[in-house]
Amino acid sequence: MAEYVIAADVGGTNIRAAAVDEGGGIHGRTSAKTPREGTRGELVECIASIARELAEKTTATDFGLAIPALIDYENELISKSPNLPQLEGSEFAKEITERSGLNVIFENDATAAAIGEHWLGASKGAMNAFCITLGTGVGGGLILNGKAFRGVDGTAGEIGHVCVEPDGPPCGCGSNGCLEQFASATAIVRMANEGLANCPESPLTSIDSFSAKDVFEAGIKGDRLAVEVYATAGRYLGIAIAGLVNVLNLEVVVIAGGVSAAFDLFIGETRSEVRKRAFQQPAERVNIVRGALGNNAGILGAARQAFARR
Repeated sequence: MAEYVIAADVGGTNIRAAAVDEGGGIHGRTSAKTPREGTRGELVECIASIARELAEKTTATDFGLAIPALIDYENELISKSPNLPQLEGSEFAKEITERSGLNVIFENDATAAAIGEHWLGASKGAMNAFCITLGTGVGGGLILNGKAFRGVDGTAGEIGHVCVEPDGPPCGCGSNGCLEQFASATAIVRMANEGLANCPESPLTSIDSFSAKDVFEAGIKGDRLAVEVYATAGRYLGIAIAGLVNVLNLEVVVIAGGVSAAFDLFIGETRSEVRKRAFQQPAERVNIVRGALGNNAGILGAARQAFARR
């Protein structure tokens, strides 16, 4: 009989979950809206009920959970969670265990994506790799010597809060000019809005409140404003990656998350900045690629951690 774990990737908008077998096969996929404005108890019960439902259909007793938070792994506490602040300071894994009956192991969502891509995706076989998740915000997960590296406080990989423009826009972390302010979906919308006055011919002017998806669709049709916005995002992403390449001498940098759909619109600028700013040999060595697992990266990374704990 096949062995399974339950795995879930909790986002600010949706919770995606599935049963996963030892080979990374995904079964019984399900999803739910994240009760973002609810209490922690409501969020815990939502996740636990999904896990119970999936577990009843399998032999699973372990539950890997990817969450958008900084995690104190030693004490199994949520340190910081800007998108789900009701989790902060909580023993989240313990609460899920109590309500689901499953053994829970949790992981930062970007680190989970990095683990998933390293297991079955774009960085498979690499000893040293970094996964950048471009979504509402910007996250990152680091693989060193074939293993996830979290740092002494569990905050390693937070590339979204590396400063790439000292006098740039204020960031929610308290700094200014962070990568998140130039390469996230939120930043794409902000920069497009800022450029509208100079591009009255853009189709975006006819949309009252456009999204990053609208900017992407305009970009693939050749809209000048959208193309310029993604070029700017790509440039700042390249600045950040060049620093990573110099410090870590990486083999692979994987770009994942929703904004990676626009990979072809920004990757030229990204690679150009890396070649310009990083040492020649590591810049030529590093392979900057789009993630191969799409929305499954976090689920598979969480599942991998659950299997590893057995």
